[in-house]
Amino acid sequence: MSMRNRSAAKGKASPHSNGGSYDSKNVDKKIPNLTIVIWAAISIAVVFLFASAISDDSYDSHRTLRPKASKHGKGKKSKGKALSLNHKKGFGTGKKTTPCPEEFKKSFWIETKKINQPVSRALRMQGWEKTDNYEEAQVIWTYASTTDWYDKLKPWQRYNHIPGYKLWNQKDTFVTYMLDYAEKSGKELPAVPETYRLDVDVELNKFKKRLFEGGGIDIPWVLKKPNVNQGKGIYMLGPNTKELENVFDTVEADKDSQNYIIQRYICNEMTINNRKFDFRIFWVVASLDPLIMIYHDGYLRIGNSVYNENDFSSTTAHLTTHTGLSAEGKGTWDNFIDYIEEAKKNNKKLKKIKDPVLHVKNQVKQVLGEMAAAFKEGTFNADKISSENGFGFYGGDFIIDWDLDVFFIEPQHGCGLDEDHQFRVDMHNSLFSGMIDAAEEIWERQERGLPTDNKSLENLGGYEVVYNDGWMFEYDGYSRSKDKKGCAIATTKK
Repeated sequence: MSMRNRSAAKGKASPHSNGGSYDSKNVDKKIPNLTIVIWAAISIAVVFLFASAISDDSYDSHRTLRPKASKHGKGKKSKGKALSLNHKKGFGTGKKTTPCPEEFKKSFWIETKKINQPVSRALRMQGWEKTDNYEEAQVIWTYASTTDWYDKLKPWQRYNHIPGYKLWNQKDTFVTYMLDYAEKSGKELPAVPETYRLDVDVELNKFKKRLFEGGGIDIPWVLKKPNVNQGKGIYMLGPNTKELENVFDTVEADKDSQNYIIQRYICNEMTINNRKFDFRIFWVVASLDPLIMIYHDGYLRIGNSVYNENDFSSTTAHLTTHTGLSAEGKGTWDNFIDYIEEAKKNNKKLKKIKDPVLHVKNQVKQVLGEMAAAFKEGTFNADKISSENGFGFYGGDFIIDWDLDVFFIEPQHGCGLDEDHQFRVDMHNSLFSGMIDAAEEIWERQERGLPTDNKSLENLGGYEVVYNDGWMFEYDGYSRSKDKKGCAIATTKK
């Protein structure tokens, strides 16, 4: 309420209102009192500003493990150039967002599906309350992306899906954007396997040349249908086989229904008890404006058949999940750490790596940051939603070889949240509680106009920043192994 309205509400006419009177004869008598009021107001304002400065510099919420706000980030906003790992003034500042009404803070609406139970449980553990009215929910959560929500959101609401996700969730467009980013940025993407889109003439011709003139016929490849998951639509093509030679006939026959991609097979893969495995990590887009992406450790998925990289007679033997034989095995991140450390002990080439686990994680974090940069304009923005910001929880699947080099197989939009092992219950509690903590801190700071630079966001419930408003994580000094071992396959050309 304005001063004018407050005066009227009290039944007193404001000097500037129609019902007010102005006595020029008494002006001189009122000046001393007016001067006192002015000086008092100035004094109060100074005290208030000083107190606000102290409050901002020592910002700390009621939640534990919450870092104090940094002064970094105040001033000029980053223009999107990749910055060094050192914190830089002017970085991480986003626009001030519309505050969530106090009566709706920490309220959520969620689909009543079993697969969403881990999320609902974590929200309740963090003190959030469920509401049946989505219009009163600060957070709206659905398992599948529903476009109907995008234009129903209030400015302060946050929906857990981002428009345009299919650009990175489909194998063909994921490869297209990543390779385009590599070309425009001049960066190598060592974690992305050699890949060609066979529905694009230029890429098709490149692969023909690679196959018949560049030695490609002597190595194994993986042919993939781009828009299916769970191990479907994948075909292993052994070196010097008729299947590999005739791959272009397969592509031509399906050209009206499939946009095939083909990737170089990863040889010398690390195995667990002679079984192939991959590892899934998790990443969260915690903010779209500015874009902030964070990373979390995950778990192992272990194949259920004995693995022999010399035998390409069966595609199933080369898969780690949904093989039809039985449920794949699972392993914890601690199990993964043990395997990595053991691998270092048995490989003299790895002695120079001081911390093998950090070495692996840093490769993952770098390629996630590169992915954020590649898709920032295409999908990781708030241009197509009615709220001022958004977020999303996603996964990524990786393979590692005995040289401890990591390969990014594909990102995952819909992560299975089955809780068939106790460690997955514990993992989900950690994942979603940490995600909520991270999102809450970022959203609160944005509502207050405070910086969201890396130093302010160093402790995010187990998550680590990989991209922040133009800055991306880079693994300094890392280079891929030069003398990599190929698949030891003794074959004769048919």
